[in-house]
Amino acid sequence: MNFLASLGSLTLASRLKRLSDTLFNEVNIIYEKTGLTIQAGYFPLFYLLYKEGAVSVSDCAIATGVSHPAISKMARKMIEEGWIEKKPSPKDERTQLLTLSDQAKHALPKLIPVWDEIKRSLDSMLADTEPNNLLNQLLNLEKLNGETPLNQRVLNNLADPYLSGDIEIINWDPQYAGSFKELNKEWLDYYFLNLQEEWDKESLDNPGGYYLSRGGTIFFGLCGGAPVGTCALARVTDDLYEVSKVGVTPAAQSRGIGRRLVVAALNEARRLGAKQVFLESNRKLVNAQKLYRKLGFCEVPHPNGKSKYRRSDIYMTVTL
Repeated sequence: MNFLASLGSLTLASRLKRLSDTLFNEVNIIYEKTGLTIQAGYFPLFYLLYKEGAVSVSDCAIATGVSHPAISKMARKMIEEGWIEKKPSPKDERTQLLTLSDQAKHALPKLIPVWDEIKRSLDSMLADTEPNNLLNQLLNLEKLNGETPLNQRVLNNLADPYLSGDIEIINWDPQYAGSFKELNKEWLDYYFLNLQEEWDKESLDNPGGYYLSRGGTIFFGLCGGAPVGTCALARVTDDLYEVSKVGVTPAAQSRGIGRRLVVAALNEARRLGAKQVFLESNRKLVNAQKLYRKLGFCEVPHPNGKSKYRRSDIYMTVTL
């Protein structure tokens, strides 16, 4: 049992400090293994100067929310290590400005993709935590990092150009109508030996008519601009919607794309005034079951006794 976690908010400061130390260490490991000699603790000042150019110590302190003495101390270390330089302000030579050194500028092409992947990995970990509950989010983040450390997630993704592509969730776009069918057929073939049923043919051949014209929509997950996942939201009544056709191409899985697609569908259902959303799935899709339950879905008896899909053996609902 995690003793600190069992004390709840009483140990919040200690746990946040511990998590901060852990993440700083994880980032230092990432830097070391990617050949970068900068320290993780320098990031706020380094990134500020990268974005803003030359900035005074006072303005750096204000922008980062760090005390003036702390910024001065960090700046001295970074100057000693060759990451930043001091130069007089052109408006007032008595004011010293901090700016990135040539060494830092030369490191940027290597640093930027590392920063991007760190952000993507952390966003994915946070997306798997329970929203609106800081203590549970903290506990789940600690658990996820314990299972697969941040440095491992980042380094694995950096090693695979396909996995390191930018992920974007978009609403229905007619140019991807063919991709909707292809991705779902790929999913059916991968998990159910291409078991296509009557209902599949109707929805995949005419997604606009089956979903959009009835008040629903379709979401796509894009990786580097290419569609790699889909999720459909079907309107049943004004109060009831169905999430279906959730699929991510195997090569792009484990990046949180499926979760983001389902979350997008649930958010859209709320916007449309739905009170309940249901889905049908299969128990052998273990990871999918875990995802749905994390998002609040609960298994209930099928209202019709059994599903119209031969491959479905579980019916789940979530109240919005």
